[in-house]
Amino acid sequence: MSTLPPLEVIVARSAGTCFGVEAAIRLADSVRKPILGPLVHNPKVVNDLASKGIPIFERYADLDALEGVSEVVITAHGYPKELKEALKARGIQFYDATCPVLLKWVYRKIQRFEADGYRVILIGNPNHAEIIASRSYGTDIHVVYSPEDVEQLPDNLGKTVAICQTTITREKFQKLVDLIREKKYPDLKAVDTRCKPVKNQQEAVEMLAQWVDAMLIVGGFNSSNTTNLANIARKYLPERTYHIDSPALIQPEWLEGVRHLGIGAGTSTPREQIEEVKQRVAELYPGPVLFRVNDAEEEDLVGVDNSEI
Repeated sequence: MSTLPPLEVIVARSAGTCFGVEAAIRLADSVRKPILGPLVHNPKVVNDLASKGIPIFERYADLDALEGVSEVVITAHGYPKELKEALKARGIQFYDATCPVLLKWVYRKIQRFEADGYRVILIGNPNHAEIIASRSYGTDIHVVYSPEDVEQLPDNLGKTVAICQTTITREKFQKLVDLIREKKYPDLKAVDTRCKPVKNQQEAVEMLAQWVDAMLIVGGFNSSNTTNLANIARKYLPERTYHIDSPALIQPEWLEGVRHLGIGAGTSTPREQIEEVKQRVAELYPGPVLFRVNDAEEEDLVGVDNSEI
């Protein structure tokens, strides 16, 4: 009989797939058409779709590579406006799995700000599919992701507004907004366009990481929102935060001396993957394991933050 004390495993109050990702998976699974890139940044989801015989092309494939293809699916991250038009010109029908937050809030916000005479600065990773798509809905959007990018902004743009990638951390957004105001545009208007599921998950992980002994962050290594969760947890547990994309990666020594283990997961991480991680922890820990979800009020799962900073 084990003499080890129980290991309490606490899942963050907000963890796993958001409504946009779930809708994208349902769409791709129902139409069973080729997908232009990984539907979401989670290897389990991508492999599950591929195992059903659904072809996955390069996201920005040369249209000649789509010869003979009449229907495709656009991923949850969005797709550049001009490439959608190119698909139409080729007679290729597309099923749009773009996250509703991007379609209904971010793209429209870009167009509305430009109509009101603002020059838009988009704070986010210029190589991320979301940013590549979002900037195509404006006429001349400047993308900023580092202090060096701030230095390269023009000196005079007139009225300016900053919005952000929906998966960025508020800390990074605030830091770059402050720097732009200091270096370039003192009157910069800034609107936090992180989506609420991402915001909820970031706050949940930050809360949990402050009192557990170790954190497991579950999701794809190429997932921006999951990587940000890991970075948030590392502020409090720099040596005991583990970002994994499969339960098989969990090492027994990670549980040594741990009495409270937190689990966080990105918006592209299926709920069943979280359950598989919990099961793997129970298999590896040589003593009793207790599971619970971190208590919290009901969360708001739709929309974007839209608060000004």
